[in-house]
Amino acid sequence: MATVTTLPADEDYARALLTIFTAKGVRARQSLRAREVETAFLAGNMGRRDDFGAALQYATDQGWLTPSLGAIRLTAAGAEER
Repeated sequence: MATVTTLPADEDYARALLTIFTAKGVRARQSLRAREVETAFLAGNMGRRDDFGAALQYATDQGWLTPSLGAIRLTAAGAEER
């Protein structure tokens, strides 16, 4: 079984992802296109492309976001965390 390492910065990057949903007025159980979120993350200098992947994984593991079919859904837990 492979061990996944989580860096302290991953939480910071994940919280930066949540700010994108806030800025776009997204509420719990609503989604944004994954490409739109990634573009906003990179354009906002929130991190690099690899950081985006780590952020999304961390946010998913925490139950804040749910990626599916090219979209990322903000969960109720994610909305509370913002």
